[in-house]
Amino acid sequence: MDEFKHYLQIDILKGLAIMSVIILHTIPAAVVKLPISVFTVYQAVPVFLILMAVTAVMSFKRRGYNHILSIYPEYLKNRLKRLLYPLVIVWIISLGLGILLNKDIYIGIFTIMGYLPLTGQGDYFISVLLQFTLLFPILYKLYNYNSKYFLISCLIFNLTFELFSAYNPILRGNSYWYKACMFRYLFLIALGMWLANNFDFTDIRSFIKKKFVLAGLGVSILYMIGLSAFSFYFPYIQGAWQPQIILSFFYPLFLCALGIRYLPSAKKGIWGIISVIGKASYHIFLLQIIFFGAGFSVTSLIANSGMNSVYNIYMLGIIALAGNISITLILGVSFYYIGPKLTKKFNVESFKLNKVLYKIIPKILYK
Repeated sequence: MDEFKHYLQIDILKGLAIMSVIILHTIPAAVVKLPISVFTVYQAVPVFLILMAVTAVMSFKRRGYNHILSIYPEYLKNRLKRLLYPLVIVWIISLGLGILLNKDIYIGIFTIMGYLPLTGQGDYFISVLLQFTLLFPILYKLYNYNSKYFLISCLIFNLTFELFSAYNPILRGNSYWYKACMFRYLFLIALGMWLANNFDFTDIRSFIKKKFVLAGLGVSILYMIGLSAFSFYFPYIQGAWQPQIILSFFYPLFLCALGIRYLPSAKKGIWGIISVIGKASYHIFLLQIIFFGAGFSVTSLIANSGMNSVYNIYMLGIIALAGNISITLILGVSFYYIGPKLTKKFNVESFKLNKVLYKIIPKILYK
């Protein structure tokens, strides 16, 4: 892939993925397990991780990053600024809502991992994203040293982690330590890095015909069919996340390759809107956590109103789904555009405060 080219298809894929996240958090658990869900909306997070790896590799190549020690200062400054400013704003909103609504509030060890005071569905992904940001330069260096052995090593490490976590008392039982650990997605990230370096979006047939892609895709599809249609669960691996374990990773890789090849490369009609949603996907994701966690979702409002016993359940489901998608997208996109202005003002006020403190504190200390 050309590191100097902006692929609108990636923004569109992110837009479709974040809408899938909202759908996944709205539909009933029984629907989530259906084959149509496993092969579509359930792949939102894996698609995000592949795209994160693809864009990170392209960014590193474009900037000419080579040595780790020279990468980290500029890289972390830019990345953490983009990630932490919106997170801090949402963290404050989450704390305020938790207090106002008299909800259970969490402040503890997981806070430094991005866990919100008033949390909700998908909270673990913030931690995964922060780990990805901190560790990616090392992964990039290792990939460039030997891409073949890097992929094999990530495959073995990822599988070992899954097997180990099923029996480890800290990781088992779908604990937050497990679901928020980037290592369960390590091979998926490696595949995303490989895609960025080896995929020619004008020739997808050559991509599919690669032996390890074809074999991996076959295993993933067969596994996911068995999982969703025949209730098969791979033994010795935690069951809660089986549609997103290492055996399924080639399927979201294939989805990303298809999207980059066939989705529009120019902003036209609805695709232009979805591309904007994709650019705002991180902000949308943050707000949807507290949207569902605070009980503001249309699903919760319908359930609390007792309408389930009066109106058609399918019609209410459609209303809830449309409402949740519309509200979270509008809030998230608005936050995406307003957020930089808020952080800019915050920086200005912080600078003024620091100047005042710089003058006052020495006088107090040496008075």
